[in-house]
Amino acid sequence: MNKQNKVTQYFRESFTSDLKAGFITAIVALPLAIAFAIASGVEPQMGLYTAIIAGMLVSTTGGSKFSITGPTGAMTVIILSTLHGFGLEGLLLAGFLSGTFQILFGILKLGKVVKYIPLPVISGFTSGIGAIILIGQIPNALGMVIPAKEHVWETLYAIISNLDQLDSTAITICFATILLLLYLPGILGKIKLNSLPASIVTLILSIMLVFFYKIDIPIVGIIPAGLPQIQMLNFSPALLMAVLPAALTIALLGTIESLLCAVVCDAMTNTRHNSNKELIGHGIANMVLPFFSGIPCTAAIARSAVNIREGAKTQISGVIHAMILLLILLFLGPVARFIPKAYLAGVLILVSFRMINIEELKTIMHISKMDTAVLLTTFILTVLTDLVFAVQMGMFLSIILLFIRLTNTTDIQTMESYDRSKGINATIFADPYLEKNVAVYTINGPFFFGAMNVFEGKINEHMNISKPHIILRMRYVPFIDTTGIERLKSFISSSKKMNQRVYLSSIQPEVIEKILSDINLSKAIENKNIRIFDSTQETLAYLKKENESRKL
Repeated sequence: MNKQNKVTQYFRESFTSDLKAGFITAIVALPLAIAFAIASGVEPQMGLYTAIIAGMLVSTTGGSKFSITGPTGAMTVIILSTLHGFGLEGLLLAGFLSGTFQILFGILKLGKVVKYIPLPVISGFTSGIGAIILIGQIPNALGMVIPAKEHVWETLYAIISNLDQLDSTAITICFATILLLLYLPGILGKIKLNSLPASIVTLILSIMLVFFYKIDIPIVGIIPAGLPQIQMLNFSPALLMAVLPAALTIALLGTIESLLCAVVCDAMTNTRHNSNKELIGHGIANMVLPFFSGIPCTAAIARSAVNIREGAKTQISGVIHAMILLLILLFLGPVARFIPKAYLAGVLILVSFRMINIEELKTIMHISKMDTAVLLTTFILTVLTDLVFAVQMGMFLSIILLFIRLTNTTDIQTMESYDRSKGINATIFADPYLEKNVAVYTINGPFFFGAMNVFEGKINEHMNISKPHIILRMRYVPFIDTTGIERLKSFISSSKKMNQRVYLSSIQPEVIEKILSDINLSKAIENKNIRIFDSTQETLAYLKKENESRKL
């Protein structure tokens, strides 16, 4: 099919669906783009610039068919922290560097690594960000004029210090917004207007309230109509080195959020995204955005879900969503200035509650106390310290937890542990020579440094059975590390000194490859100081034959 026919087919089969999905997604994205910009401590128009540019670039260069990209709640915390630490020029430079990191991640094909981040870490981290957003929006919900703070305790202190600024009108608008966003979709569905987003209805009502009744509460203010001017970044070595850790954090956080969003989209549409291409697409967007006063972006699960539910067929819906936002910026900027911050606070409070997945938290807490410890640690550190340290500690605790679990899965059993009338035992106990001279140890689980105490304990426990032939069954050993190899060599050496011979049987291909790669073990096998058999029954048959040969 030639290019012209493909275009014709697209307009005939998919354009109408993409247009509808893109339009409604843009309407949903409008207040969120402005709200997340304000929550990040930057001008509201920067949120719109981000949604427009990132929406276009990622939709055309990314690897997920339905993801919608723009400013998100997850990014607000690190953006605000970077802004406080290094100013706007530092934030823009950090955004640019984060894009280079993400492109590098994609080139190195690190997209699938995100799948290995444990759920307790992700859940604790996401819930912590939700809690920070919630606390950060309390001043706007109460009608207070308080600059965005970097830490939650600073925000709480500012709230307590400015209780005299409480505004009942702002509080009413905030709570009304939350209630309408929760219950209006059901009402609109009953009157056959379920395609009309509740967010646009509440947005129009709040603007009309401020405009017609001249209510004196904090509002968004003037949003410049028009495109942003291109600006150069400050690439001074000192600033570059200073913002590098923040840039890496932004890149990692954006990578996690974007790929999680892509996975959710795949589940909703039965499609498969290209994770590495998706990272490169976000990297391109984050490198371009700072030159147009845009803040770091990531894929947004809520907006992407709206895009899918409204019938999007291709990634063009994401481009259309960006074009609609551009038209709103060009022609409706003067109207957007009347958006009350209390309305945006209501939107973000609802977003923050949805980021705290109560059912997921209950599941984790119910299943494992250790996972619960990782979850709570990550959550508390996210809220009280910084995101990098929180994720680092969460991953560190998860690794320790994995180590403990792997250690607990390793066990060593002797032939006496099994039924004497079945399998290997039936062969051994049917032959007086084998029963008297052969000891069989079955190793279950990974043979690695964490399992050495189990190995030592079991072997020492049974070494008083001075049988000349020792068989180590390794059928259930999935892997062996350097420590395991060294301990195996030491065991063989000490057995030799006691005039005992060691046989290895039923070894997994990956494990035998590791064993043969060791020079000393390889030589021992060549010199027949240690023998390897495909099965334990084969080992027993060899020993019986060897015994019969000696008799002759």
